[in-house]
Amino acid sequence: MKKQNRVAFFNILSTLLLKGISIFTAPLFSRLLGTGGYGVTSIYSIWAGASAIVLPLQTQGTLVNARIEYDEQEQGKYHSAAMGLSVTVFAAFAAVILLFDDQIASLLKLDTFLIWLMLLQAFGTFSVSFLSTKYTYEFKAGRNMLLSLGITLTTLVLSVILILQLPKDINHYGRIAAVSVTYGLIGIPACIYVLAKGKTFFRRDYWKFCLYLALPSVFYNLSDLILGQIDRVMLQWMLSESAVGQYSLALNFGGIMFTIFGALNKCWTPFFFDDFKAGKNDRVRSQGKNFLELYTVLSIGFILLAPEVYHVFASREFWDGTVLIPVFVSSYYLNFLCTFPVNYEYYHKKNKAVAVVTISSSLLNAGLNYILIQRMGLVGAAVATAISHSLQLTMHYVYCRYMLGTKDYPFGIRLWGKYAVCFFAVVAVVYLTMDFWFLRWIPGAVLGLWELYRIYKRKVLI
Repeated sequence: MKKQNRVAFFNILSTLLLKGISIFTAPLFSRLLGTGGYGVTSIYSIWAGASAIVLPLQTQGTLVNARIEYDEQEQGKYHSAAMGLSVTVFAAFAAVILLFDDQIASLLKLDTFLIWLMLLQAFGTFSVSFLSTKYTYEFKAGRNMLLSLGITLTTLVLSVILILQLPKDINHYGRIAAVSVTYGLIGIPACIYVLAKGKTFFRRDYWKFCLYLALPSVFYNLSDLILGQIDRVMLQWMLSESAVGQYSLALNFGGIMFTIFGALNKCWTPFFFDDFKAGKNDRVRSQGKNFLELYTVLSIGFILLAPEVYHVFASREFWDGTVLIPVFVSSYYLNFLCTFPVNYEYYHKKNKAVAVVTISSSLLNAGLNYILIQRMGLVGAAVATAISHSLQLTMHYVYCRYMLGTKDYPFGIRLWGKYAVCFFAVVAVVYLTMDFWFLRWIPGAVLGLWELYRIYKRKVLI
């Protein structure tokens, strides 16, 4: 229990630092950049995120399977070979992109200079994620925290310096350059470290194993990005960059819950794989129930307090996005519920099934965004994403429960259904009491104290 709590603490802290930097600094940068500049940086971050998924093939996603497939002595070699594969593929893609950089910049509605920064950020982001994933499955949570702290502090300081040095109408370049350079300066040494430690750039059987698992994961992760971000791209095309800015800040605020989910999932997943491999199904269900309870309570507490906190978080020009926050958190909650069948599918190496479900949901999301943005504006974009995540959850659950062919799926609807009902009931209550803060804050405080007592009683976070 002590080891699990210690690993959980450092993994949660490192993920909050690394993934939550855009959230923690959003009040500062939204005020410095305004709605238009904030919208440009948001659109750029989407394309940079897509590049970090596609160009290096997301080979870090195979490390958990390699942990099961290969013995401890081969782990370092496999990590190095997987990194070698990513370096090779990224170099090929980058050469093509740089050859046609003007055309790509025009297509994405970005300057050519930003395309160069995007490539640097994409490779740096991938390398940092690879090293972080490696540390996670080696249970080196302290190193993860130091890595995250270095990126967070460097990005923050450099962003402020560059933004203040540039004219107001182009100061968003300072923010973009700061993030890109930081990830490049940290990511490239991280890549060299992994290669030097494993001393295996190419090995046929490793590359074959890696490609078999990584290629479906690329489609899954890219589709997942589209599922979560296509709304902002379509808002840019159909409305304006200022609309994207308003939408993005509210999304970033609601994204606090997605960051917390990522942190909790990062500390839960390694234990899930180890326990499930060892046949400890009762322990898997017990920890899954703790995870469900904790995240449901956190999500409910967040939306109960969100309207007033957001008005402190954001300047008045962004306040129109307040009504979107419960919808955003609903999407993140549905995504959280998906993690149970998705991790089960990954354990059984059903990466293709994960990709098919996510691609289907992403296509639905794009279609719904086109229809609903015309009818409902910003609200339509948020609702479209929530509906798409509902389909994603339904398809994953049906596949694991009835189509996968195994009999040991431990997360039946009886386990998570009651938590989902409670959460969505509270979402409805929040909209009915939007103008009466005391009707939301008092239950939120009581619920938080209750969950702290529950954690104290069971002596473990998850």
